[in-house]
Amino acid sequence: MRKILVPIAYWETCQGALRYAGRLSLKLGASLTVLHVATPPRETLLGRGLSSEKLEDWGVEPPGFELLRRAQDSLQELGLLALDERGRPEERHALKAIAHGLYEVHLVGTSGQDVRFRLREGPPVREILREAEDPEYDLVLMGTRGHTGLRRWLLGSVAQEVALHAPCSVLVAKNLQPDRGLMVGVTGRETALEAVRQAGEIAEALDVPLVLLAVIPEPEEGTRAEAERHLREARAVLPPGLAERAEGRIRVGDPAQTLLEEAGEAFLLVLGRVRRSRVKEMLLGDISLKILEQSQGPVLLAAPPRPLPAPEEP
Repeated sequence: MRKILVPIAYWETCQGALRYAGRLSLKLGASLTVLHVATPPRETLLGRGLSSEKLEDWGVEPPGFELLRRAQDSLQELGLLALDERGRPEERHALKAIAHGLYEVHLVGTSGQDVRFRLREGPPVREILREAEDPEYDLVLMGTRGHTGLRRWLLGSVAQEVALHAPCSVLVAKNLQPDRGLMVGVTGRETALEAVRQAGEIAEALDVPLVLLAVIPEPEEGTRAEAERHLREARAVLPPGLAERAEGRIRVGDPAQTLLEEAGEAFLLVLGRVRRSRVKEMLLGDISLKILEQSQGPVLLAAPPRPLPAPEEP
């Protein structure tokens, strides 16, 4: 895993996601960006023509950056940040205006990885997806306020919108606990094998259980044999030691309902991400959408890593 993005909005709902991402960064050496999207200032003194350059020159942090400082303190307590001789976080640069409406503090992690705290201004979904366009991001880890049913449809869900449209894997961290095991839906598709690979990387890094679950529509000999083959293929993409420890299960029933029941409150549910247009999702339904809507626990939609652009020739 190369780079993790953690958008935060409300301290009460983001702490679990933030600390989980911090542990992954610490164990894997992955770079980490903590992002807060704020409403652009309008009627305040700072919103009346005071340029970002002035804020930087005066050492004044823009409105909304205090939440990022709380996140910095939390990650320092976790042991993620390298400290200088004075015991302060080591900086690659202090608060800096990167672009209009984009501010950043760039720190160093204990493995030398980049740890960034970024403030963007604008609509949350748009700005989170804009940040996630960087092909180095392999994972977006979203906290959620947990709206369900009619209230979700009326108010919308930033986490759900990001999960459906981000160009990389997304973990919706509802009720996420640090020692929670991972359960992967195994289907034999390439997308499911990628989900197994990513779940294995997380399970090995955090030393938590991994379960491979194949769901079949009826208990016939042919379908069971196919499920067993899918489980063997899934184990083949895992490191040898983890492949031996991972539990394999075959269950009969509706795929979405069975996955939700088996995962319960004990597992983070991992699914391969199938790309569909929004029209097809509305007309045909989608197992990922159903599970995101109904799950009371965390869900990871796994997408393959994106290739990095070729370096420009000098």
